Amino acid sequence: MADKNEVESYLSENQMAYEAIVFPTQEVNGTEELLEAQLNFPKEIIYKTLVLKGDKTGVVIALVPLTKRMDYKAVAKATGNRKIGLPPIEYVIEQTGYEHGANTPFGIRKHHPDFPILIDEKVQELPEIVVSAGELGKGIKLSVKDFIAFIQPQLTAIVKK
Repeated sequence: MADKNEVESYLSENQMAYEAIVFPTQEVNGTEELLEAQLNFPKEIIYKTLVLKGDKTGVVIALVPLTKRMDYKAVAKATGNRKIGLPPIEYVIEQTGYEHGANTPFGIRKHHPDFPILIDEKVQELPEIVVSAGELGKGIKLSVKDFIAFIQPQLTAIVKK
């Protein structure tokens, strides 16, 4: 078995049950595309970790389903910002230490416990969630109950209707 990455080691140290995932992808027109047919779980449980910048609070982390779009106004309101948006990639790397596409709520919570983390409240309807493992193409699958207990995100409606 391959060595554990930082996130996998962190979860193991905290006795968290999880499954390491390697996303099946192929290059299409210079972009890595997810091969959904090769997933052994529904893509609806995959959540993307978005790093945002609020005009009053600075860094805000929002998790939304891969299949949905985030509601910027809802995130701004929930965090006390008037405006919120996606900052330049240099800002994201500087603030989180992770490259675009590799931001993980586990690493962010560990290294930046003060950053607000929001997740769409409908996650509670799912048994499991898959989030980034801190490396491109790698994920972590675990129970939603364990994820919420460990990360302690703000549960609120942040997906566009």
